[in-house]
Amino acid sequence: MRTYPHPLDYVAGLKYAAVDRSLGIEYTPSPETFVVEELVDLESLGFNREKGDYLVLRVVKSRVETLKAVEDVARRLNVPPSNVHILGLKDKNATTISHFFVKASLVNPHLFPLEAKGLYVEALGFVKKKPTMSALHGNRFKVILDVDRDGLFESLKELVREIYLRGLPSYYGYQRFGVRRYNTHLLGKLFLIGREDLFAHLLLGELFPRENVEVSVRRLSRYFRGLAYEQYYIKFRVDYASNMLAKKTRGILVDAYASYLYNLLLNRVVESRGYESLDAEFPMPGCLNAVDMYSEIFKSEGVPLSIAHRLPCFERHGLFRPKNNRVYYERGRLIYEFELEPGLYATVVLRELFKEKLMFKD
Repeated sequence: MRTYPHPLDYVAGLKYAAVDRSLGIEYTPSPETFVVEELVDLESLGFNREKGDYLVLRVVKSRVETLKAVEDVARRLNVPPSNVHILGLKDKNATTISHFFVKASLVNPHLFPLEAKGLYVEALGFVKKKPTMSALHGNRFKVILDVDRDGLFESLKELVREIYLRGLPSYYGYQRFGVRRYNTHLLGKLFLIGREDLFAHLLLGELFPRENVEVSVRRLSRYFRGLAYEQYYIKFRVDYASNMLAKKTRGILVDAYASYLYNLLLNRVVESRGYESLDAEFPMPGCLNAVDMYSEIFKSEGVPLSIAHRLPCFERHGLFRPKNNRVYYERGRLIYEFELEPGLYATVVLRELFKEKLMFKD
């Protein structure tokens, strides 16, 4: 069984691959090569095209972070960002189609469509109920390959079949931690243990080899214009700033650290019980029944068990399989289409297909 097939595995806690081989070609997710569509059951929320308590927005974006899109939409509608409800974060380097929900009484539906760089927003109608995660059925993904190579179609079909038969570890994927500045979980850890000094250095001063050179120079020069989280952080007093940033990011920092711990747990399960043992439910580190499972992991991380109550608690299956897999040609391009349930990461699938040849743009 192949271990650490991608460089980012070492910082994100992913270790084991389901299959040894890969397609042997480079692939870079981008708005031109990677499409994500949110699958939402609007009917369960009481969808109506004419009236309802919440306006439903269809948001198509590319090269824009989800929270940045939320802030942009909120500003244009003149409402606080907290009044824009979403059902999940979507990739920046992709074409993504998702849904935002805003209290109908706060918005003039005739303002739409809205357009900005990398962003298109249209009103679909209304729902009666406040959206909850139960309405999210998952996401549909399209991986688009322009490579013309003999046998690639059959190789892709066979690899997809192997992945389905074996299943994949339900690791949290790279975007949970960051692919350029892979520090989201580290910031969460430092926030939890109250190390504001290290938190500030990691956020404002630490340089990462995969980061854009221009951004690195700005960081060295302490010029944070255009760096949203850094600008927000330095507005607050030093003993208060990380708490405010944690609130602004809607719990992402703490959740990322919990995700990292869960990835480490899956590695321990494989090593102690075998790969097939992943086919079971495993608790997140905030659960009371998780103490024994995570005690050695907490110890190796150098964090006290007392922080566990601040981490999320729910069960997550240790193995998953992409659903509704299709491999086909469209307009001369080879396409792999699949669906994942909520909380599962397409980058874990891409990692299996491309291994070390999975690339990420600046």
